[in-house]
Amino acid sequence: MLQKHPYQEVEKMHQVLSAAESLKKEILQSEEYRRYEEAVKRLKEIPELYDRYNEFRRRNYDLQFSEGDGNLYDEIVNLTREYDSVLQDAAVNEFRLAERKLGKLMRSVYRTISDDLELDDDYLLR
Repeated sequence: MLQKHPYQEVEKMHQVLSAAESLKKEILQSEEYRRYEEAVKRLKEIPELYDRYNEFRRRNYDLQFSEGDGNLYDEIVNLTREYDSVLQDAAVNEFRLAERKLGKLMRSVYRTISDDLELDDDYLLR
């Protein structure tokens, strides 16, 4: 098999990184990202609401990734009830929607990039 010259490998890496930089610029100019930025800005304009919502997010994250003894479903329902007034706020809802739409775009990008890559991840299977 022919060996690639180190310069060719460096050049290919440069092309890949250049394409990634172009993709990042496209994402930054997307409607999804623009709406996300606007929603974050509006939410941060109400510091108490922003802090309470982040508190909810942290607690929800901790629940999702904990190995607790309790019933996860019940704990999440209780948490949601506790923060109901925060979650019903228009600025929070606008942010959550924008965050979901940006996340959907990013998942599509990741999927497109990785679709044909054959990575050895068999170690993850049990």
